[in-house]
This record gives sequence, C-alpha cells and structure tokens, in this order.
Amino acid sequence: MFELIYCSAAKDGLTSTDISDILKIARDFNKKNNITGCLLYHNNEFIQILEGDKKIVQELYSKIVKDIRNFNVNLIAEGEKTEKSFENWSMAYKEFNKNDLHNLNETIFKSNIIAFSELIDKPTYAVKLFWYMAKQLLTE
Repeated sequence: MFELIYCSAAKDGLTSTDISDILKIARDFNKKNNITGCLLYHNNEFIQILEGDKKIVQELYSKIVKDIRNFNVNLIAEGEKTEKSFENWSMAYKEFNKNDLHNLNETIFKSNIIAFSELIDKPTYAVKLFWYMAKQLLTE
C-alpha cells in the first residue's frame, strides 16, 4: 500500500462544472483501480491524499502534475503503509467556500473540523499532514 499527498493551485476561472468533471473521472478511475483518498478545495487551492498501488498512484500523480486545470503542484509526502486510511472513500470531496463559512457559525464550523481531524485515525505521517494542512487551508 502506498500513499501520496500534494497541494496545488487551481487555474483562474475554474468552475464548479470543471470540478464536477474532475470528480467524475477521478471516482471512475479510482474505483476501477482500487485507489482511495480525499480532495479538499478552498480559496482556489487543492489538497489531496491518494492511497493504493504504488505504481498506479505515482502514474496518477504524474497526470495531475500535467493537468492544465491546476499549477504549482507540490508533492508534500509519499510512502509505504500497511493499510488504507480512507478505505471507503473512492474520492471524498468537499469544497469550502466563503458562503459556507458565512452561512454557518464560523466558530462551530472550525471546531467541528478540528474535532474531526483529531478523532480520525492518523496512522501515517502523510495522513497527519493531510489533516494538518486541511485545517490550515480552512483558516486562511
């Protein structure tokens, strides 16, 4: 089992339709290739963790780096692990936008994310980093 975490910036003008297209293709590919993970999008930034077969994850990451819908792709961490942390998530996704934060009590929202990130099992450094960066992304 292999995991990889990266962050990137979305190209200017990326739309909800573009993101829906990305998710549909990603979920289909991931399901066929036993890849799991989570993608977060906020303030035109992506952070994603992928896990599965090493060769497939690395090839997928190479495609992501070349994808013109994002830039400044930075590999944060990668490595071997014994089991999946996102077993039932072919590609979990959440877009956090300013309306979400204004419509919710921001303190409660942030507290819930922090509580979730503290309660979830973090068996590897990459998973710990993913949740740490998720909290950072939301507080920008």
